[in-house]
Amino acid sequence: MQVITTECQTVEVKLTGNRKAVLLLLQQQQRPLSAYEIIDLLRPQIGRIIHPMLVYRCLDFLLEQHLVVKLVSVNKFMVLPEGATEPGQCLICERCQAVTFSQSSNPLQQQRRKIAASGFKLNQQPVEFHGICQACQKDDNK
Repeated sequence: MQVITTECQTVEVKLTGNRKAVLLLLQQQQRPLSAYEIIDLLRPQIGRIIHPMLVYRCLDFLLEQHLVVKLVSVNKFMVLPEGATEPGQCLICERCQAVTFSQSSNPLQQQRRKIAASGFKLNQQPVEFHGICQACQKDDNK
């Protein structure tokens, strides 16, 4: 958590208690969560009702800081892998909901660079692929 706090301080933004709670929860869960799942998981920790807009504001901040990624196709949020500055490609298992991030160089990243060179500013947006992960495929073969 110290690395994230330090990064936020260098760009002069504040990781408030609420933002930190949302980020820590996403780090602990290691799976995509919807805003309402975040609310349900935080409620016992905080001991009070949490307004959805508060969670969405925290998530917006974390997205702007490139600390989390929004998986648009499932409307959930997840922490970026350590060392990643952009989500790259997200491989989403349709059975177990596991998400794997792929940072390999490919034509999609080359296209992003071309778009950026043209002066068009892309929002942080992963490319999402849906399928069945290797572990679920092995379960099918048993």
